[in-house]
Amino acid sequence: MTVVMTNDLIDGILDRFAVPQNYRNHVYRGLNYQLKLLGIDEVPNDIALAWALHDIGLFTAGWDYLGPSVKLVDELAGDYDIDDVGRVRQMVELHHKLRPCRDTWAESFRIADRIDVTRGGLAGGLDRAAVAEIVAAHPYAGFHGFLLRTAAGWAARHPLRPMPMMRW
Repeated sequence: MTVVMTNDLIDGILDRFAVPQNYRNHVYRGLNYQLKLLGIDEVPNDIALAWALHDIGLFTAGWDYLGPSVKLVDELAGDYDIDDVGRVRQMVELHHKLRPCRDTWAESFRIADRIDVTRGGLAGGLDRAAVAEIVAAHPYAGFHGFLLRTAAGWAARHPLRPMPMMRW
């Protein structure tokens, strides 16, 4: 399976919101992990839209970003050939869920995001070589440091709700 380097839908959205390269790389690492988990090569628009928007609220709304990210799914889905907006919403809304999701795409999305956030430490069934190949193509570039700094700033201001994006 070839590593996906670009996708018009994803690039258009990320360009629109002028996100940093480290987030763009996170999106593409997650996308590639999910495709490997699903065993598919083609990128469905539903999955592309979910990856482009899943954390975009970090840049539009701050650390409590899931709601704003889901809202953008609803706003932008009509601009693309989306088969199932509800499924895209579910991938975005549940990607930090602690327990498994019933839907295959939502679950593989959740696992793929976890693979990236843990730098492959929780590889979700992917072998280390696959993770390394994807990271070589889309380097971390300080993404995890960005997450830690953003989380620390939020937690200092909201000590009783340090991780608002987590779901059971």
